[in-house]
Amino acid sequence: AQLLVQLITRIGEPATVERAVSRPWASALFEGRRHVILLRVVGGSLRARREALASELQDAEWTLPGHFVADMVIDDLRGDAEGEWIELSALTIRDW
Repeated sequence: AQLLVQLITRIGEPATVERAVSRPWASALFEGRRHVILLRVVGGSLRARREALASELQDAEWTLPGHFVADMVIDDLRGDAEGEWIELSALTIRDW
């Protein structure tokens, strides 16, 4: 839930999390979760807000107690008359 709040803060309101699912993920050395998040973004400056989020994703600092964000990318963008849908995927790793 903290990651979702931080995403909304970064993209700016009005924006909502329409869907968020996660599943366990593990490699030989790490364990964590793979997340798929669908944001609904409406209001002014849509393009600027989306571009700002996209440019910040790789270097962003996320606060997740006991975990860190190893990767986050925008997978899909769809627009309609009222706003945009932004689908992201993220990998969070347990911080030993």
